[in-house]
Amino acid sequence: EAIASDPALSLRLLRMANSPMFGLSQRVERLSQAVHLIGTRQLRELALAASIIDLLMGNGRRERVVAFLHHSTATALFARALASRRREPNVERVFVAGLLHDLGGFVIEQADPNLAAANLATAMAQGKPLEQVEHSALGFDHATLGGALIDRWKLPLSLSEPVAYHHQPAAAQTHRIESALVHIAAIAVDLLGFGGEGPVCTPLDTHAWELSGIDPGELPAVAADMDAALVPMIDIMAGEAA
Repeated sequence: EAIASDPALSLRLLRMANSPMFGLSQRVERLSQAVHLIGTRQLRELALAASIIDLLMGNGRRERVVAFLHHSTATALFARALASRRREPNVERVFVAGLLHDLGGFVIEQADPNLAAANLATAMAQGKPLEQVEHSALGFDHATLGGALIDRWKLPLSLSEPVAYHHQPAAAQTHRIESALVHIAAIAVDLLGFGGEGPVCTPLDTHAWELSGIDPGELPAVAADMDAALVPMIDIMAGEAA
């Protein structure tokens, strides 16, 4: 009922339900049908994701929001596909964590574009991961900032920890598996070319890989799932700016 009171959100969620991400065999035309097929908790997570993206759209240049969405949506879909293969009970929450994993970087860029550009240039010149340069310049990195912001919004630890620890998943206290899945997904989409021209990507945490329990042979299929759903999902998230 709450979602139905927002026609734009309702339409977006129906488009998600009919997207390749779910691969449903029947067309979803009503919210009640979406709840039945996807689940109340899962639909709530997707509504949260859509609302946060709308918030970003209203607080940043649209072209930068779309650039942020491209990498973040790829990471979210990859993490969701990994979670599906693990048969995690709430793959949509992993999707949202992947979508928000670089939220802190977006905030730094909006607050001080020159500083963000300088950090990126330094990382590229020195061949270092961006988070190392940010920590030297600011005393924290974009992952820590993103996790703190999600805590400030009073969202659950199952979202804030994977965001805060997506570079160091072993440091997560209660949600290490989700943190590990986002960690692996973020690195994978960088290596697949969805990170744009950037610095050296974060080294893979081998403990996170072991924790995920993913067979390396599954990765091509995971990448194919992500690729098939990526353009439709960016279009749904970003609207006409896509």
